[in-house]
Amino acid sequence: MKEYCKQVPGYKMANMIEHGKTPVLPAEQLEEIGYKIAVFPLSLINASILAMRESLAMIKQGKEPTNVLDFEGLKSAVGFPEYYNEFDRYQ
Repeated sequence: MKEYCKQVPGYKMANMIEHGKTPVLPAEQLEEIGYKIAVFPLSLINASILAMRESLAMIKQGKEPTNVLDFEGLKSAVGFPEYYNEFDRYQ
């Protein structure tokens, strides 16, 4: 990664993929090497899949998943407050 930044002119983008071919480095270290942009294209989907599997395993065992938002947090995350505001505005 260092050699690439040294030898190739222009801005560099680091494609950070957990357990991929290149190491996932902290932003400060990437900047020191010469990268201007870092992307984490699979991190959120990866974490989501793991959380879904864990939740499904708990449900299968007859347990309530513990790695979930409370109902108010869920409604907020998916935009219910904004929806309710618009609903009230047009009522």
